[in-house]
Amino acid sequence: MTEPRFKLLVVDDEPSVGMIFFRILEEAGYDLISASNGAEGLRVLKKQDIKMVFLDLQMPGMDGVETLRRLRQSHPDLPVVIMTAYQTVSSAVQTMKLGALDYILKPLEAKNIKHIVEQALLVGKVTSRMAKVPPLGLAVGDVPRFVSSSREMKKVMTLIDKVAPTDITVLVLGESGTGKEVVASTIHQKSPRCNKPFVVVDCTALPEQLIESELFGYERGAFTGADLARPGKFEQADGGTLFLDEIGNLPLSVQAKLLRFLQDTKIERLGSRKGPVPLNVRVLAATNASLEKKVDQGTFREDLFHRLKVFEIDLPPLRQRGSEDLDDFLGMFLDRFCRQLGKKKLLVAPETIGLLKAYRWPGNVREFQNALRSATLLADEIILPDHLPLSIQTFRPDPSPKVLAREASPVIRRVEKEHIQNMMKKHLGEISTVAKELNLSQEDLEKKLEGFGLV
Repeated sequence: MTEPRFKLLVVDDEPSVGMIFFRILEEAGYDLISASNGAEGLRVLKKQDIKMVFLDLQMPGMDGVETLRRLRQSHPDLPVVIMTAYQTVSSAVQTMKLGALDYILKPLEAKNIKHIVEQALLVGKVTSRMAKVPPLGLAVGDVPRFVSSSREMKKVMTLIDKVAPTDITVLVLGESGTGKEVVASTIHQKSPRCNKPFVVVDCTALPEQLIESELFGYERGAFTGADLARPGKFEQADGGTLFLDEIGNLPLSVQAKLLRFLQDTKIERLGSRKGPVPLNVRVLAATNASLEKKVDQGTFREDLFHRLKVFEIDLPPLRQRGSEDLDDFLGMFLDRFCRQLGKKKLLVAPETIGLLKAYRWPGNVREFQNALRSATLLADEIILPDHLPLSIQTFRPDPSPKVLAREASPVIRRVEKEHIQNMMKKHLGEISTVAKELNLSQEDLEKKLEGFGLV
């Protein structure tokens, strides 16, 4: 009895990309299903037993980030690899917050694709054994702490120690994945409010129409479906701290209500007839965007901006924090992941450490944690370079977009030509059948055949 072939899904609006995957992976023994947009990809996932997904970041309509966000609701552990051009790597690392396993750069290379599929499928087999790991420097039940020896982070700790005992509003700045939530949680734990709630709101995760009710709560009958009264995040944080992550995404209407609370410390539930309710809540906020630019663009209130920036803490990216911090994180995360998997302490090969220290870490500490987690899953006794995500193994310093474009064109054209040739042979030159299988119009296929000199 033959073993079933694993089904892989490729979501990309460029037909040539799907052809590359078919050419490489069908021959390697996988079944490939392609989708031309995010919505189609989500429909495929409902009907098929997909083992991993290659997801393009930039697509018309629903982009890769939103597709991944929706995918995670129904498939929380499915391995997903993001595909991106060099220009959008900074956006690709944002998907790690949603659990993307890795990202690969276009142009795509056959050996890299095969390797990452093997790695992703192995991670998928054992990932269910992995206890849910809190982000960055937090372990379940731990008091939040920074594991850091660098001079830059010691400055941050000094600021935290100064502001924590007060009730001052703090704005935490920094790139995605630098640990802004850890800063906020550390401030809370070092404050007199440490035994009261610490409530986190990710302002990017809530649909705009739900943010106000989530923050301020609502009374029964306030809107269709409000069958029971419900307290919002402000009330849940009473006596403690409310942390608003990525505050730049708040709609202007909600910004006005937040400003009102910061001024008079009262909130009012949606549909309330009782009037404002006083609360004792300290507000901390964070952003990876420039609020000054948002003020200039008219999407963020200037008065709220000045109210928030009473005290700022600017987190440096991991690439600016020195090798001491990488050593600290390596020891901390490796110990944690080995414990959670029931593994003995793993060794790390010198070549692996060299790659970790050479890499630029655009996704910062979150990317480092994700990389080490998957490496721990894959390794037996020693973490080797092959256990690291492909984006780290194949890292090269800052090639220009023009160079990448020159490299991409011949590779894609060659693979596309070979794939079309194979399809024409398979279907005995029946153009309409080949066009349908390649998801092309007959007219487009005829143009390609002429362009490749196949007619």
